[in-house]
Amino acid sequence: MSAERVDVAYALVSDATGGRVLLVRNRDSWSLPGGRREAGETLAEAAVRETKEEAGVVVEAGPVVHVSERIDAEVHDVFTVFRAELLSGQPAAGGHDDDVVEAAWVPVDEASARMPWYSDGVAALLAAAGAGYSTARE
Repeated sequence: MSAERVDVAYALVSDATGGRVLLVRNRDSWSLPGGRREAGETLAEAAVRETKEEAGVVVEAGPVVHVSERIDAEVHDVFTVFRAELLSGQPAAGGHDDDVVEAAWVPVDEASARMPWYSDGVAALLAAAGAGYSTARE
């Protein structure tokens, strides 16, 4: 029996100075805004939608800066992080995602401590040139 594949997309949004990134806090942990891709949706569209739902801001997804996987007997998660540009809004929880209890600008070093799964830290994600990303619908 093969594990169910779950695609998850995140947005890495920095403030104008590049010294802080947007994070959201669920009940027990902090993360970049993001979530599961819905049927018919691209990964970039999922990152944009989830960022609006979780943090109340509108972003535009840019290049892919990180991809990781987690596999167990039942689920094969594929996590994709897009660098994203803030287009409008101020971070605020309490929108369309009841699991998010806080949305905040967090200093890069502190964000790295809150999200240790990025082994080289959030600063490395911000410094990454990124990879191209494209989609085709037929």
